[in-house]
Amino acid sequence: MTITQLRYIVALDQFKSFAKAAEHCLVAQPTMSLQIQKVEQELGFELFDRKKNPVITTKLGKAVVDQAKNTLKEADKLFEIAGQWKDEPAGNISIGIIPTVSNYLIPSIYNQLQTEFSKVNFRISELPTLSILEKLESEEIDLGILATPLKIPNIVEHPLYYEPFVVYYPKDAKEKTSSVSMKHIEKYPLLVLGEEHCFRHQSLKICNRNSLAKIESGSVETLKRMVDMGIGVTLLPKLSVDPSSKRIVPFDTPEPAREISLVYKKGFYKTKILKKLTSLILGVIAKEYHSKEKFKIIGVSLNQD
Repeated sequence: MTITQLRYIVALDQFKSFAKAAEHCLVAQPTMSLQIQKVEQELGFELFDRKKNPVITTKLGKAVVDQAKNTLKEADKLFEIAGQWKDEPAGNISIGIIPTVSNYLIPSIYNQLQTEFSKVNFRISELPTLSILEKLESEEIDLGILATPLKIPNIVEHPLYYEPFVVYYPKDAKEKTSSVSMKHIEKYPLLVLGEEHCFRHQSLKICNRNSLAKIESGSVETLKRMVDMGIGVTLLPKLSVDPSSKRIVPFDTPEPAREISLVYKKGFYKTKILKKLTSLILGVIAKEYHSKEKFKIIGVSLNQD
């Protein structure tokens, strides 16, 4: 029984589909099926009921999957130890990142991830906050990049930077000034992201609005197009927009901002990757956003995210 075979077993238990599990493991479906059959032959019983759709893990299979997860975790620790000895991070790591951060951060660091972490197999997924926290708890992912503070007992928050909110105005808006307060934008309908996005609730909190906005969307780009049509205004993360744009205006000081952090479950051991990833991210974020001193941090409401 090999480490690779154990990864196949865990993936099939997670995705309940040979096709999806094979895609996740970057292997051909027949290869995965054959390797899992070999494990079943070696153990003497079936791990999965293939007659069901989706595939169901058997009772004995569940016990094997649980042990396989523990074994893989220990194997990853060996890769981590080897990486520290060689002064080079190694192993596998999966990251969940909220969409309003990933749209500018991932393109900024992707090439460096490939070169500076050549021995690390990264898997990055765009997910809303609650999904990231659920997958951290179930250990389906290793790290999250999202807005904090969360103050969850089992989750460690590692703040990275602080990102101001800005107002995106219609092109012909007459109320634009060098900076804005609530009185400047309260006459406009507020356009916000959908219920699953923490950015939505932070926007409503900043604007002191409890009622539903006129337009809700899962996409920042859709909101911007609606604003372009003159329907209302929206709030955007400052780092996601062109700083030279004449359509965005900052808030009066202290500017409302969100804290962006790397988060992980207690017991996380891939410290070398964490340290280097932190350095990489901060390297593409202007130093003026590394400190929260001049900002008013807007918290996250998990019961609404």
